[in-house]
Amino acid sequence: MKKVSVLALISAISFLSCKDDKVDPTNPAVPKLELVVKPYFGNQVIGENTIISTAEGYDVEFTELKFFATNLKNGSNTLTDAALYDWKVKGTTMFTVPGDKNNFGSLTGNLGVGADQNHLDPSAFPNDNPLNIAISGDMHWDWNPGYIFVKVEAKVDTIPDGNALFDHNVVFHVGKDEFLQSLSFTDLSWQEVDENLSRATLKLDMQKFLQNDGQNINLKTEFSVHTAPGQEALAGKIIQNFKAALSKL
Repeated sequence: MKKVSVLALISAISFLSCKDDKVDPTNPAVPKLELVVKPYFGNQVIGENTIISTAEGYDVEFTELKFFATNLKNGSNTLTDAALYDWKVKGTTMFTVPGDKNNFGSLTGNLGVGADQNHLDPSAFPNDNPLNIAISGDMHWDWNPGYIFVKVEAKVDTIPDGNALFDHNVVFHVGKDEFLQSLSFTDLSWQEVDENLSRATLKLDMQKFLQNDGQNINLKTEFSVHTAPGQEALAGKIIQNFKAALSKL
């Protein structure tokens, strides 16, 4: 009798487990969209500790690539109000949100944070909003006040003598209302990852960031910007080049 009872119990548990695995037709899974941004240098993928060589012969290791994108939408369909890309911490995935890929064949938005939000209390945003200070962290200035729109940091060897000496630090922090840039991506390709997730990929070409239609950045002589007074020309070049470096992949 004990053997029969044990077998009956196992059968009952298996039956209940199978029921739990079935999709509830009254509560179907919500489709999600994921935006990925992959750093490149021309055709070379940039990974952790990747060393690239500039047109001037400098060896460069990028240590920080961060930026805000806000008000991403297609017409009246909003994909996300705000997103923070943090390559060092989060990898290449910028965000994953509920959405139907058929509604987002194109995207418009901002590189940076619009003036309507840029000077609000960063602790007042919802806890899951990237503009909340707990998430934005060092992407918010307390002295400005406002957000850093784009942050690029790197270690550079400016002497091509065969000795690896990365003693030249590059720090680009660009913000302030006047440097807000518009973004536009058309004919996005959303690839199905599984039945509930589709992914689109953007390319961040750091070669184009450094060399953009004659608006070049020489990391030996142009290596530090905090968007302070007197730095407007270089700050403008940095964020314009960063915008140009973003494209669909």
